[in-house]
Amino acid sequence: MSTHVNTLDADQRQMLAIAAELLGQGDRLDRLSHLLTLAGLAGVAGIGVVGTWSGMLCGAVALAGLAELYLALRVAFDAALFRHLATATEEPDWFSFDTAMIRLGLMPAAKAGRPAETRIGGAMRLLCGQAVALIVQIVLLLAVAASGVWLR
Repeated sequence: MSTHVNTLDADQRQMLAIAAELLGQGDRLDRLSHLLTLAGLAGVAGIGVVGTWSGMLCGAVALAGLAELYLALRVAFDAALFRHLATATEEPDWFSFDTAMIRLGLMPAAKAGRPAETRIGGAMRLLCGQAVALIVQIVLLLAVAASGVWLR
């Protein structure tokens, strides 16, 4: 773990604030995903037989929704942390921050001491993953709709 103090300049604080706002948009993705997950679960219940093609697709929609939910929780956590760091009156003590994250099991020790830009990049990858999970849900539901039309 790095023991140097990594101070934030005005540009880095601005980057953290912007990243927090962008990550906050993950909440919109999450709300839409909840609806699609419920639609997938309703499809499984309505179809009744999970072994059918449509039933399996609906189940996959729900599983993609669980993946999206996990990513949404991580994105929301990072957004809150970045917002706190961007608006804090005192300089962050990255060593203490990393130590606490490691002790809580929220970060592997190998990631300690990273600069703010790297941390933001990791959070943005989580947001992209969240969006991909939502897109997978949409595509699967479209496949369910198409299979219903083709099977009639």
